[in-house]
Amino acid sequence: MKQKSFYLTTPIFYPNDKLHLGHAYNATIADIIARYKKSKGYQVYFQTGSDDHGEKIEKKALSLGISSQELVDKNVELFKKLWQKLGIEYDFFYRTSSLSHKEKVQNIFQQLFKQSTIYLGKYQGNYCIACEDYVKEKVCPNCHSETKILEEPAYFLKVSQYYQQLLDYYQKNPDFLIPTAAKKELFANFLQKDKIQDLCITRSDIKWGIPVPDESKMIIYVWFEALCNYLNSEKGEKMFANEDSEIIHLIGKDIVRFHALYWPVILFALGRRLPDKVIAHGLLLDPKGEKASKSKGNVVDPLKLLEKYPQDLLRTYFIAKISFLQDGNFNEDLLKEFYRDFFINNLGNLCQRVGKGKIIELYENGIVPNFAETKNVYLWNYYQTCLTVIENYQQKMDNYQLTSAFQEIENLLNASNKLIQELAPWNLFANKKTKLLNLTLNYLRNGIRIIAFLLTPIAPSSSKVIFEYLNLSPDDCNWENIKNFQLIAGKKIKFLKEPLFPPL
Repeated sequence: MKQKSFYLTTPIFYPNDKLHLGHAYNATIADIIARYKKSKGYQVYFQTGSDDHGEKIEKKALSLGISSQELVDKNVELFKKLWQKLGIEYDFFYRTSSLSHKEKVQNIFQQLFKQSTIYLGKYQGNYCIACEDYVKEKVCPNCHSETKILEEPAYFLKVSQYYQQLLDYYQKNPDFLIPTAAKKELFANFLQKDKIQDLCITRSDIKWGIPVPDESKMIIYVWFEALCNYLNSEKGEKMFANEDSEIIHLIGKDIVRFHALYWPVILFALGRRLPDKVIAHGLLLDPKGEKASKSKGNVVDPLKLLEKYPQDLLRTYFIAKISFLQDGNFNEDLLKEFYRDFFINNLGNLCQRVGKGKIIELYENGIVPNFAETKNVYLWNYYQTCLTVIENYQQKMDNYQLTSAFQEIENLLNASNKLIQELAPWNLFANKKTKLLNLTLNYLRNGIRIIAFLLTPIAPSSSKVIFEYLNLSPDDCNWENIKNFQLIAGKKIKFLKEPLFPPL
């Protein structure tokens, strides 16, 4: 059976400086989705990258006395270092400063100009350097920076021409943009007949960018050329040419307009298919409830966090404590509290209770007993909980309900600890209730196996540690055998002398 292709993208990040925690959040969520899809048998292509051009970069490089290319190259190395420390396993890192990107963007520009989707006009209005965006106000409504007034000849993308086609597409594909709140905001502010405007896509007062073909003094607007990265990579182009591939753009809600309005227009004009879904997640807010951004100076450096805390803690916190598709707060006290509650007191404690003490030393030398069905109400209920959690987790991950999917793992953790209290294996051992003890140990260790497997996309290092404790490798488990409680029978689990997750 042919594998289904899955193409997942993050936005390409702006290398005028180091990345902040919000960027790390986006890439981590994308990596979790990509790992899950791989576990389901998809042929996954995960693309991220850097948006190398623009006035903000040009000004920053000038202030540092280096070239724009030197600045972006330096920061891109920091991007890649962060991805490595977070365990982000991307397939391709796209650079908009590459010669290939320049040539393909110029070809797209020429094609759309020839068919009159791009036309020459005059721009007069305000421009925000920090956001690289044309706005109406003197003070940018997004970052609150002073805008500059531009008045110059410019090329425009004829967005208004595709108004009805956009409406029809959204009507036929109501889940193209999620969540619903993002779609409502897009329609309220931009996608109305009296509000939809053509987009200015060139600048004449900067040099760091891709020149308009045959117009060396005009530079193509970064948001036009940056969006083309999804189509311009070799594998991306193949994915867009394949109607059967699933294409997902994962973005922050602050750039919805570009991905859910302008990008579809470009694709319509090129005669290309659209992505299956644009997922707009919430933003990370500082303790004051303000959006974290480099221009405001209120950002958290994820590289510094990762010097103090394990990779999986940050990854798991992102999915567990920040409700996916909603804004969320972050501070280190909450991070440390989560590690204590989830990794030490819940997950680690469960493994300790099943893998430490006299019961392991004296009984069957740690060998996992055989599985059998039982009429014991506690074990029967626990077995059903395991099966239900497996199904619910898949359904929620498939529907991008990521935080809710993680809660299924917590449900099984709580059920496991509850079963230990209900059946007290140490008492079963003392009272020589061998049959019930055998089943209890099999069920509990399978519960831990299921938890480890479901954690694999989220906390891969921690999952691997738990598998090793069970004398398994991550490759031993898959969706076909996850419900098989006989799978680990006869395996000798490791005696835990030290906690799996030590205090920070």
